[in-house]
Amino acid sequence: MKKFHILFIGLVSLLIMQSCNNDVDINASYQDIVVVYGLLDSNEDTTFLKINKAFLGPENALIMAKIPDSSEFVNKLSVKIWPEDNPSQVYTFDTITINNKEEGLFYNPYQQLYFTPFKPEFNTKYMLQIFYKEMEITSEAQNIEEFTTSDISKPGFAKAIGFDYDLINPVTWYRKDQAPRYDVTIRFHYKELWEGQADTVYRSFVWHTATKKATTGEEVESYYNGSSFFNALGLYVAYPDQATEDKVVSRYTGITEFIVAAAGIELNTYMEVTEPSSSIIQDRPQYSNITNGEGIFSARVKAVKTKVLNDETKYRIKEDFHYLKFEY
Repeated sequence: MKKFHILFIGLVSLLIMQSCNNDVDINASYQDIVVVYGLLDSNEDTTFLKINKAFLGPENALIMAKIPDSSEFVNKLSVKIWPEDNPSQVYTFDTITINNKEEGLFYNPYQQLYFTPFKPEFNTKYMLQIFYKEMEITSEAQNIEEFTTSDISKPGFAKAIGFDYDLINPVTWYRKDQAPRYDVTIRFHYKELWEGQADTVYRSFVWHTATKKATTGEEVESYYNGSSFFNALGLYVAYPDQATEDKVVSRYTGITEFIVAAAGIELNTYMEVTEPSSSIIQDRPQYSNITNGEGIFSARVKAVKTKVLNDETKYRIKEDFHYLKFEY
């Protein structure tokens, strides 16, 4: 089950009137507002949507958000999706309750999602339709063209890769027309053998992240510094609790994942509008591509290339970080 990162948008207005004795009620008349968040992902065989209702009340919004009745619809909505060029190929969503969402501001431990066993086709536009009472909520999103491991040209075909303190290397991939934004993540995997246990413990950490925007050119590049890898080893491998760390007998290096995630046009626009601004002008328009509602319906896809560490890098880890107990 995928975990979902859900954005909550709260609008509260405070009216201050001077030389006036009238009481002001900041809670306006109730209005039905459907909030939708969903991303097409051709790497997944199931498509999920988060559909909620906006709410306003006299209590702290962060506390109210943890109460299901505040933001969830009591009755199941009619939710359908289909490719624009084939309206007869309709997929209907059902509801499911999950309890493995990431920690955040919303109620827990349970979340209701809409899902359908549907794997989107690459480079296809999809139409979304939701009915709530007499209101029709619609949206559309262009899915990204196929994006696979072969689209990552660097690192190359060699099975092993090495990192050096002073060496800067690129991650390079082929740009997709429907994806103007890319997130690059490098994750290192390793395993541990604990005292008195036969099974190994598998762990990993992310040691490089970057965002790259590109609308022209055949290839896109993002650079990483090898020193970031060694710095992360010192920060993330050893357990903060010394008693726990003492239980580790030995560690063994695993694969390194080079992950490039591509964001669709609508998702890129949404992120550009909502991400922090360095400008002195902080008021920006709210972006939504949901008709008769709020939220975002777009697409994403990712490609992953895996490598093992070369002998030189393994030796450097054993020598420079001997206290971490890596055998290889």
